[in-house]
Amino acid sequence: MLLYPERGLVLNATAAEVVKLCTGEHTVAAIVEQLSQKYAKDTVAVESEVVTFLQTMSDRGLVQDAP
Repeated sequence: MLLYPERGLVLNATAAEVVKLCTGEHTVAAIVEQLSQKYAKDTVAVESEVVTFLQTMSDRGLVQDAP
């Protein structure tokens, strides 16, 4: 669960993994590569899903680009 002021967002296991990797130490490409290998999925498909998820989280103000 991702908590933010007066709300909570229940994440599925994959979404939680993406959020855990958003430490500022990993690029989006590195996150995609790690998940592609872990789940043996096509990198292009994983990239599309990760980018869409991160954009949604960014639009909600829950993640932001590292400086």
